[in-house]
Amino acid sequence: MKKSMRKAKLNKKHMLLKCVLQKTRFLRAAAFACVFLLFLGGCAGNTDTADMSDADMDTAGNAGEEANENEGSDTPPGEGWEIVEEENIPQQNAENTPADTETTYLSILGDSISTFDDWIPEGYYDFYPMNGAVADVGQTWWKMVLDDTGMQLCVNGSSSGSTCAGDSTGTADPQHGCSDFRINGLTAADGSIPDVIIVYMGTNDFIKAVPLGDNDGTRAVAEGSIENFSDAYCLILDKLHERYPDAQIFCCKLMPVGVVGADMTYEPFVNEQGMTIDSYSRQIETIAAAKGYPLIDLENCGMTMENMIQYVSDGVHLNPEGMKLIRDAVEAVIAGN
Repeated sequence: MKKSMRKAKLNKKHMLLKCVLQKTRFLRAAAFACVFLLFLGGCAGNTDTADMSDADMDTAGNAGEEANENEGSDTPPGEGWEIVEEENIPQQNAENTPADTETTYLSILGDSISTFDDWIPEGYYDFYPMNGAVADVGQTWWKMVLDDTGMQLCVNGSSSGSTCAGDSTGTADPQHGCSDFRINGLTAADGSIPDVIIVYMGTNDFIKAVPLGDNDGTRAVAEGSIENFSDAYCLILDKLHERYPDAQIFCCKLMPVGVVGADMTYEPFVNEQGMTIDSYSRQIETIAAAKGYPLIDLENCGMTMENMIQYVSDGVHLNPEGMKLIRDAVEAVIAGN
């Protein structure tokens, strides 16, 4: 009875989460529309810009500065600007606005890409902000997801350099994702347990050339020293389900990993097993499908070898623009589940 009640409660939270995401996207679009209309209104009275003198250009520039200063304040915009009446902006139907504001807790099982100093458990290894190009926690993919959805962080169980494979019975080393230490560590110090768990691991297994393995998600894995990626990933999902039976689990495919080539552009990194990272992503996809978990496709979220320089600082670790790609992919899948 308790389990069924908690599942109903979790379903209610997921419906709320979808509504919040839809509202967030609507507000972003509405804000952009308002700014665009203000811009059109400001340009309406200046059609002969080609004949403007330097003094006219200075005046126009000052008017633009005044408009920027007025934006978000109670001071009306200057002359020549069209005022957009508030009632002309579509409002969300009150009947569709959820009254339930009950908190949904999110935990993350990740590696360096999801770390940030003081936001991960004590004893875990961080990467940001001391390294890479992400200087503020608000630029991380997971903090943006929390801010956009209204979810609350339960535990960011991410440790730089960690792999999925390793000693699954370990109770102190954060570097093995399949360990009891990492799985149990997704429970908060106050006893809160996650409603949603996002698993974004495997990049270090690839870089460190952990053997891929061939477990397709249908074979059980015994506890102990797990020496291949497929077995380790299967064991992670099985242990998460056992430890948090009512949590919704999302699996992330891996973003491309590149190395700078002779022409100073990125090309795919090949590990000591002779594999590129897409082989590990294929295995995640296969295992997630076999176990029935939703997949977040970070492999195809917008970053390629050709444009990688825009999104990473070193071929692996994302800059703020790269973090936005993950945020968008995560929110799109969460909103649909």
